[in-house]
Amino acid sequence: MKPFQTILLVIFAVLALFAVFLFATFSGSSRSDVGKVVIWGSLPKSLVDDVINDTRPTENGLKDVEYTYIPEQAFLASLVEAIAAGKSPDLVLFPASSLNAEKEKLQIISYKSFSRRQFQDTFVEAGEAFLSDQGIYGLPFYIDPYVTYWNRTIFSQGGAARAPKYWDELSDLAPRLTKTTSSGTLTQSAVALGEWDNVVGAKDILISLIMGLGNPVVTYDANGDLFIVLVQRSNSGIAPAESALRFYTEFADPVQSTYAWNRSQPLSRDAFTGGLLGVYLGHASELTTIRAANPNLDFDVAAYPQVRDGTLAVPAALYAFSIPRGAKNPTGALQVAAILSGSTAQQALAQATSLPSVRRDMLSVSPDNPYESIFRDAALNAFTFSDPDAQQTDTIFKRMVENVSSGRLSISESVRNAQGELETLIGRVQ
Repeated sequence: MKPFQTILLVIFAVLALFAVFLFATFSGSSRSDVGKVVIWGSLPKSLVDDVINDTRPTENGLKDVEYTYIPEQAFLASLVEAIAAGKSPDLVLFPASSLNAEKEKLQIISYKSFSRRQFQDTFVEAGEAFLSDQGIYGLPFYIDPYVTYWNRTIFSQGGAARAPKYWDELSDLAPRLTKTTSSGTLTQSAVALGEWDNVVGAKDILISLIMGLGNPVVTYDANGDLFIVLVQRSNSGIAPAESALRFYTEFADPVQSTYAWNRSQPLSRDAFTGGLLGVYLGHASELTTIRAANPNLDFDVAAYPQVRDGTLAVPAALYAFSIPRGAKNPTGALQVAAILSGSTAQQALAQATSLPSVRRDMLSVSPDNPYESIFRDAALNAFTFSDPDAQQTDTIFKRMVENVSSGRLSISESVRNAQGELETLIGRVQ
């Protein structure tokens, strides 16, 4: 080679090595320069800390991440106070159930940072509650869908072979699995429905019935504002909300063959762990609690019941990483949110909880564990209710049920009354 060519090759080689050095330095610093990120949430501190610690060895961006547990009852009030005082955390684990009422407390993540298509291809459909026309309110992290827990002993004694797949099967099971004394006192119940205060997740159950019959309860108008459609009727002229309310309340009506529950019964979860309840509808996360409460209980897990030929509707609790207003490090917060919603962190979360992931790619492979397989399918079919105000709507739906069970109002009158109360509520919220 000529001297000139040799010199050129040496120069190019040096430049190439320098470029590699710059790239490596930039990549390393960009991942480690996330900065301090403070997270608030109501999920257990031990759980979130374990996920962060398990993910940290492969993700430099988690180096200075801290998680603070805030009790669920105090979470929103604490966040409001922190924002007003200029002491907002950088990231919050925000519940989907509070999004509609409290979304003004959150910053919107631009679709330029995380596209809508990328979001929909990455996360389960229930997570789309955090999407808006302007951008994203949070990246999903945790989902806890409802499933059916059923007492195998009670079912065997009643001549029933399997858990109900459809809601109408509960009507057939009720007289077979429910036991009463000669005076009419319930000693064993098929299912806990019809009442409110002693039915865990009563609002979720009732809303899933209405949605399964084709009524979303709330929707959005052309301006993007909430619109109440509880009284909406189907093409057949039947109001899904009225059908759902009738079905729900009949299980607490002593004159019905489906009578299985009343307000003197214990909390539904306690009745199930005590071996006195055939079917308990609860979160997938309750599996461990039920086992611990009664190690001798012979029970199994099945899919959440659906309306026959209806719309798939599995209620679920869902939390996403959102950036609150006043966050001091929103750029770093978004990077941390992306990491903790990523495959590595989600794998750590799944191992710690045995719950399904919010990520579609992790739900594409069927797990060997039969419980986890049911949980996975539940997550894929789950919805999150666009709740205008979680506490207020609980009161409204409770009143709707109790107006019927007490005989104060007819079913249609009670639904119309609830429609009016919900309309008044969103008028206040908006």
